[in-house]
Amino acid sequence: MKTLLSMLLFLWFNPQQTPDLIQGKGFKGYVLGKDRFVLTTIENQKERYTPVEEDVLLAEQILKEDLAELNIPMTDQSGDCPVIHRNLKKYIRQYVGYVNTAGEKVIWINFLWKSGTDNQTLTDEVVIVLDGCSHYWNIKVNLDKRLLYDLSVNGSA
Repeated sequence: MKTLLSMLLFLWFNPQQTPDLIQGKGFKGYVLGKDRFVLTTIENQKERYTPVEEDVLLAEQILKEDLAELNIPMTDQSGDCPVIHRNLKKYIRQYVGYVNTAGEKVIWINFLWKSGTDNQTLTDEVVIVLDGCSHYWNIKVNLDKRLLYDLSVNGSA
């Protein structure tokens, strides 16, 4: 009984959120909750929050509407490197939510090329890949302003 009580207390004070899988038309991704440690942040961050399905759907809508224009320079997207706004269905995502100092919700989305991606790793931690060109990239979406910004495409080695 004492062991069971200890385990319950441990789980109560050390929650390990299981990332939620969210799928929609043309996308699939994992929400990493506010209690999950991540090695990323946003400018003027006040706190973390856990995005709900409606937040992710809105972020995906903003992404589809505005990415092509933001991606006009098409940095690291030539040769064998895909043009990101033409290949959105070929990426799996990780969603991390923040609230900035103005009280606005921002979702940082990490994109990883589906082939060769280990889904178990996606549920455990933010996957950081060096190089790999546009097979790996990330972006921020301010849900309150409906603003897509801070596009970062990996370089080619």
